[in-house]
Amino acid sequence: MPGNILCLEQFSSLGGGQLALTDLLPALRERGWKVRVALPGEGPLAAKIRDLDFPMDILPSGSYSNGRKTLFDAARYAFELPRLSRAIGSLLAGHSIDLLYVNAPRLLPAASFAARRTSVPLLFHCHNRLAQPAAVLAAGRALGHSHARVIACSRFAAEPLRPCIAPDRLSILYNGVAPLAASHKAAPRRLRRIGVIGRVDPEKGQLDFVHAARLLIRQFPDCSFSVIGAPSFSSNKYFDDVVRASHDLPIHFTGWRNDIANVFAGLDLLAVPSNPVDATPRVLLEAFAARVPVVAFASGGIPEIVDNGVTGFLADPGTPQALASRIADVLFMDEDLLCSVVDRAYKSWLTNYTLDAYQQRVSDLLTGMRKTGTGEHSAPFAESDARPRFAIRTDEIRR
Repeated sequence: MPGNILCLEQFSSLGGGQLALTDLLPALRERGWKVRVALPGEGPLAAKIRDLDFPMDILPSGSYSNGRKTLFDAARYAFELPRLSRAIGSLLAGHSIDLLYVNAPRLLPAASFAARRTSVPLLFHCHNRLAQPAAVLAAGRALGHSHARVIACSRFAAEPLRPCIAPDRLSILYNGVAPLAASHKAAPRRLRRIGVIGRVDPEKGQLDFVHAARLLIRQFPDCSFSVIGAPSFSSNKYFDDVVRASHDLPIHFTGWRNDIANVFAGLDLLAVPSNPVDATPRVLLEAFAARVPVVAFASGGIPEIVDNGVTGFLADPGTPQALASRIADVLFMDEDLLCSVVDRAYKSWLTNYTLDAYQQRVSDLLTGMRKTGTGEHSAPFAESDARPRFAIRTDEIRR
């Protein structure tokens, strides 16, 4: 039954949403789909798609910075929209596409017009919470126009779209990650190697991490810190601010690393100081799989993944002082108690967040859409079914 599917992506760089797409592509091929990918231009994502041996097309879409857009950006986007829609429509018709998979919100309006003209069912995979009212409005109209189905990576990401789409067209499917080579390492007796992983961007909070490190080093002078990642979707200005703030601190900047198992093997603790718009950082799931304890801000979709005191540790409010204090709590923690938290996090990954489960759930939903030939409800994983399923008595272990 699976046929031809076109996957659209708005970035050529690699981030969590793009890695989720590249994780999905091989599973779609195994299911019998003939997959094409279209994106704005060359870059790390294009290279990865070629390595996976998938055909690729270049879209006539300009480059935009991540985050809040200017009036000039809005005008340029409106000018590009008709041409972009025609290009997508040509791909749909020229390759006899049976299903359009949109992995990014910026392409959604153009994809919606093209899908409606060609009667191709559309699925939108929402990896981030749409924060700007104009973006929510544009996405909502596009979803309604094309009668699209939506996958959201968390309830937090789905929330702005709920007024725009019928409940039976929305599925909450959490991302998944592969097993890591370091997944059986034992917790160290002294946690001293602390890192933050991800693209260097205000959304990921590396500046708060540096300020927290400055507070921690006074109490734990033998600690070392790592900033693992690089600017990806924005300018280097924020990165430069982070570097300047780390002056005279034992902070190592590694740049982007693809060997994520080795990265976690070199860490004793992961900090995730994401700001309130971050949906569900992929790195949380990787830490669970790698048996590395997590201290994160209680922001965005993070509390959907990290159960405070059970599978990780949440810092609230989201300030450097709160982050430093919570990390200090973990550094002082009894080893057996910490090991029990790490074990529960690993079991939570096994139960809810494996790559196999993620691939299976998304593939089943896409196959269901293909069988009906429309965007009508056919997914076997409704929102209530896809929530993390990991029950444990927590009366005496919550802080």
